[in-house]
Amino acid sequence: MNYFNKDLDNIGFKLIEPCLELKPFIQSFWLVKFNKIPFSVPLKIIADGNSGFVINFSSSYIVKMKEKSCTHSDKFVYFPPSEDPAFVSAKGSVFVIGVRFNAAGVYRFFNKDISSFNKISSIENSSDWPIDSLYSGLEKTKKVKDKMRTLELFLLEKLKHSKKRNSPWIFEFIKRIKEEKGNINIQDLCEEFNIDIRHVQRRFKIELGLSPKLYSRLIRIQDSKKTLSSLLVNSLTSFSYDKGFFDQSHFINEFKHFMKETPKEYLHKKFLQAKKFSFKKYKK
Repeated sequence: MNYFNKDLDNIGFKLIEPCLELKPFIQSFWLVKFNKIPFSVPLKIIADGNSGFVINFSSSYIVKMKEKSCTHSDKFVYFPPSEDPAFVSAKGSVFVIGVRFNAAGVYRFFNKDISSFNKISSIENSSDWPIDSLYSGLEKTKKVKDKMRTLELFLLEKLKHSKKRNSPWIFEFIKRIKEEKGNINIQDLCEEFNIDIRHVQRRFKIELGLSPKLYSRLIRIQDSKKTLSSLLVNSLTSFSYDKGFFDQSHFINEFKHFMKETPKEYLHKKFLQAKKFSFKKYKK
């Protein structure tokens, strides 16, 4: 059960599925457009092990991570995989289009290993990334579906000419981690796939930009957050064991590490949202 997010509704948020050819590599396209600030607090974007880039058509926006704020006004900005949430805010009108890659899917679109992207960075126009022509094409189109098709064609061309190939086992390996909701021993999984753990660790860093253990931790917290959002959790102690944590203290520490708030704080916020927006399934 996902809660209606008034902030996302106010900023004209749209989520668009990629075409069939791009689905193995791209999770989604998204668009945000508003002319004035509809909320007073930054939007919190939780790390999930994926990466993406943002195409900016308007004023600058501010991203805060690890207590450091940075203003971004470049046309193309790449957000690498991270274990820290990002807090995004803006002072003026905003019109951005985003691409969210699947874990390891991003590897096919850049010449560099994904581990070399250690911070949010601008993508400059080049023969490898002719973003000026893409930007011009996106500006000329008016309808959202036409903009998305322009972006899809650009990425399909990138994919077609990519000289890089993912490890043949990596998407299935990632799928297994997600199926187990992050509660899985990486050594056991390596034995299941008959692959040396050092090879797995090396390829994860190259293709995802994260270690397999860190990725699993992120997936487990994502699953925990989703379950907490249902507001059907009676006991954090039993919940902690159900999700595979050693104990409640372990769960609280992990949740706070990735979410920058405790489970109780998160639950309290969700209760307030449910009441404020009169979510029909909410029960006092």
